[in-house]
Amino acid sequence: MPIVMIIDDDVDMVDMYQAVLNQKGHEVIIAYTAEEARKTLAAKRPDIVVLDVMMETVDAGFELGREIHTKFPDLPILFLSSIISEIDEKTGIPNIFEVDDSWLKLIRFLDKPVKAEKLSAEIDKLLA
Repeated sequence: MPIVMIIDDDVDMVDMYQAVLNQKGHEVIIAYTAEEARKTLAAKRPDIVVLDVMMETVDAGFELGREIHTKFPDLPILFLSSIISEIDEKTGIPNIFEVDDSWLKLIRFLDKPVKAEKLSAEIDKLLA
């Protein structure tokens, strides 16, 4: 049973994701803050991390993602962010993020809110 760790401060979204992923046969572990995630990761290693970019601070997800990548370089990280569409709507900047493997091994960005079924499909792709 694949273990999916969801790190997000949006309780309602986490509940929805957890319900769908559990139905798909995934074990789900949850953290609502970066600090809670650090403690959880010290106790149990997931097969994939689903990480919100903006939590306690604007860049908490990026910083945590970098820490996770440093400790577990082969652990896939799937970022969720509403900032992608916000940037596009407010500034006209395209929804393109350049990957910098020296800073963070980015697997994928999904625009939040993401439908639970789409999230499940992306997780399955990354775990295949």
